[in-house]
Amino acid sequence: MMPTLAWPWAIGRTLRQQGHPIRANASRRIFLIGHNKCGTRSFNKLLNKNGYSSIHYDKGRLAKRIQANFIFSRPLLDGVDQYCGYTDMELCGEFYAYRLFPLLDLQYPGSCFIYNTRDVSRWVDSRFNHRNGKYARTYLKRMQRAFEDSSLTMDDLRQHWHEAWQRHDADLRSYFAGKNNFFAFDITVPQEQAALCRFLRRRGYRIRGNALPHSGARPSPIENR
Repeated sequence: MMPTLAWPWAIGRTLRQQGHPIRANASRRIFLIGHNKCGTRSFNKLLNKNGYSSIHYDKGRLAKRIQANFIFSRPLLDGVDQYCGYTDMELCGEFYAYRLFPLLDLQYPGSCFIYNTRDVSRWVDSRFNHRNGKYARTYLKRMQRAFEDSSLTMDDLRQHWHEAWQRHDADLRSYFAGKNNFFAFDITVPQEQAALCRFLRRRGYRIRGNALPHSGARPSPIENR
């Protein structure tokens, strides 16, 4: 039988009714370990609307703190350990904290790891369009600097993102093979969104509905968030 959360549902229901977000209990957390532009804000909103505290990107401060903790051999969530959910843990072209999933799994046993996916070619296109191309330009400059190779082009970046996606996908599926705290789903498929919500309920989370909510100032496709 899969383990459930440490707090009783009755306590969680009371906290939600009083308007207080449910914060982390012991080590049981939810880590979203897919890339940005794959519904990260929508997943964050799913947790928040159901009363669970969740942090999303935080202008890069979330990934920056995890990076500092990793460098100086502290627990990865030191200083940001009060949340239930963690999404969009990245610094553009510098550090991608969700790549530390084996260490997160080791340090926070019992946590859930959610792998948000979509068609890889459309994901690459979405990244190129992100912030009117600024994301791609910033990433390329930092990649050129990191590898001391100013000849790298946008075509190289496109190939790199395809390869990085495949590498991350293979690493996740290899590491989590046979584990019951991992769930992969395509954000563009309603049936898979519903399966995600059922998975979280089986893990003891009180999730209403069977779909990811819209996020942002106006409705737009979930895949572009």
